[in-house]
Parts: sequence; C-alpha cells; structure tokens
Amino acid sequence: MNKITSLLFLVIFVLNFSCKENTSHTQIENKKPHADEPSLSVEFVYKTNKTDVFKIMMNNIKVDELQTKHIHITENVIPTTSNDVIEANFDPNNLSKQIVLHLGNKTEKSVTINRILISYGDIFFDLNSVQDFNKHLVFNKFIIRDSTSNKLSTKRIDGKLNPTIRIKNSLINQLQR
Repeated sequence: MNKITSLLFLVIFVLNFSCKENTSHTQIENKKPHADEPSLSVEFVYKTNKTDVFKIMMNNIKVDELQTKHIHITENVIPTTSNDVIEANFDPNNLSKQIVLHLGNKTEKSVTINRILISYGDIFFDLNSVQDFNKHLVFNKFIIRDSTSNKLSTKRIDGKLNPTIRIKNSLINQLQR
C-alpha cells in the first residue's frame, strides 16, 4: 500500500510540475515582439588614441507603470589609426528619451567622431558634421570639443572622468513618428 501511495504522489507531482512549466513557457512566447515592430540601432564610427571601455546606453526604458530598465552595450576599444565601429542594436519596444554614448572613464583620451548613425524602423539620421553634432547632441563638461572638426578630448575634473554624449530629445521625438 505504501509503495502504491508513494507512486501515486510521485505521478501527481510530475504531472503538476510539467503542466506549470508548459503554462509559463506559453506566456513567454506570447510576449515575444513581432518582426515588423521598429527597433533602435546606433552605429558609432570613431578613432581614439587610448584603450578604454566605450558604452552606448539607453536608460529609463519604461517597462510598465512601476518599472524601468537600463540597457548598456559596452565594447573594449583600442588605439586606432583607421575608423573603428561600435554597433548597438536594441530590441523592439525599447526606446527612451535617454540615449547616451559614454567615452570611457579609465584615462583621458582624444576621440575623433567620423559619424553617428541612428535609426528606428525606416527613419534614420546620419550625424557626421560639426553642425549635426551641435544640433542633435549634448556634450558634458568632461569633453573638450574642437569647434572646427569632429575631434574631442576628454578631461578629468576634480579627479573624476565621465565623458558622455547625449542624443537630444528633439531627435528622439523625430524617431518616434
């Protein structure tokens, strides 16, 4: 009798566990984005003279009324004499007003920006001139800009180094049309 009872409990437990697993799997599949939904892509083409870690970040992405998330795509960069590229492709339905390029905080460096390509679905912007940078980007106090070229230098202030370039909300608003 004990063997039969034990076997019966084991069968019920296995059936119950497998049913719950299938249910949660179905719920996950229903939340997958559709292929036709637009997604954000940022391509950063640059040259630098120092090794560091660059990031392309999207912060405060609204998940629901109570939650936000942050996505940081990092790449180890090395000194380059030719252009190098960092590509960041974000999943559909991930778009916020805070898109930031971080130029590393290990050491002061020179960075030449060849272009920044930003696309969302079939809308794209190719930022490749000083005028484009002035119109669509905000450089923080840790960056010294050459007013006639795409050359930047990062600098420490009070021992801190946090050079960031933020994409202006006016450009992000145009992506969302």
